[in-house]
Amino acid sequence: MQVICPVCKESGELNPQHWRCECGEAWEPVDTLTFDPALIHPENYGLWRYADIFDLGFRQPRISLGAGWTPLIPAKVQGLNVYFKPEYISPTGSFKDRGTEVEINVLAEQQVETVVDDSSGNAGSSLAAYAARAGLKADIYVPHYASENKKKQIAIYGATVNSIPGVRNDAKLAAMNSVGGKKVYASHAYHPAFLLGQESIAWEVWEQMGGKAPDWFIVPVGQGVHLLGAWMGFERLRKAGLIDKTPRIVAVQPKLLNPIVRAIETNAAEVEEAVPSQPSLAEGLAIAKPVRWKRILEAIRASGGTAIDVTEDEIIEGQHELAKLGLYAEPSSAVVWGALMKIRQNADPNDVFLLPLTGSGLKGSPKI
Repeated sequence: MQVICPVCKESGELNPQHWRCECGEAWEPVDTLTFDPALIHPENYGLWRYADIFDLGFRQPRISLGAGWTPLIPAKVQGLNVYFKPEYISPTGSFKDRGTEVEINVLAEQQVETVVDDSSGNAGSSLAAYAARAGLKADIYVPHYASENKKKQIAIYGATVNSIPGVRNDAKLAAMNSVGGKKVYASHAYHPAFLLGQESIAWEVWEQMGGKAPDWFIVPVGQGVHLLGAWMGFERLRKAGLIDKTPRIVAVQPKLLNPIVRAIETNAAEVEEAVPSQPSLAEGLAIAKPVRWKRILEAIRASGGTAIDVTEDEIIEGQHELAKLGLYAEPSSAVVWGALMKIRQNADPNDVFLLPLTGSGLKGSPKI
């Protein structure tokens, strides 16, 4: 897999032992091919309909759990034209499967034996499931406050669950310090193949909307890989002349931990590490400073988007309002509702909004 550093522009073939650039930045996949609709495999209702566009050197994956091609659900929300994309209808109940299915196939091709990640739950569950499917061992490091439901889901796949005291970053450091040899750091935040898999949501939306793109893409942000992957995917469509412009990207974070929102609101050149005063219900978004913050800011600004934070009460309200539409999303996903309510005040009444619902409500306990 060909990769490039977006900062120092170093490039080369991905090495599992060198999971990030020497300068410290995360690798990105190189777009070796222009997006050509003729390369889509329409008979495949999953990620691998885009196998030739991924251009990984293999068309048929070794491992698949059927990620991708989640439905697009239209709705009228207070007069707005809204589409929900329930990414929680995925093999392990979250959008992470989109990236993990591509990533695990690259790791299997590289003949690794044990994969390691740090996660608040969803990424760990996804990697553990795909590792089991691939016959690999998995070590997952989670912050001690992670949902018990998520810890149990990770464990049932046979992965080792390491519950780390302290803040979210402590789990990350513990994971990094554990790797070596054929035990590799397979971080969803760093791995370029995971990011490549996330691009597919943009391509699916474009197909499902009849060759169009929404005006707004409102997405929860922790590490921001879903936001960044979607933006990169829409950009490939734009560069291929298949859409006129990328959607306005809106990053949504809890007010208790909102480093991206602060940077956008103050027009800052750098994201400052946030220090939470207390845990948020949106535990999956508890990232003090995203690994790919430079590119996240670029995506938001280049698309003409913005960043919005929501209170804990707004998160609870969002989960309940989505449920009234038959959509059961976890708090980390339900943050998008509050953002939509704020954006609608200044949006064109004819605008189309796309809201991915990134995680299942079954992952935690709702406030009723």
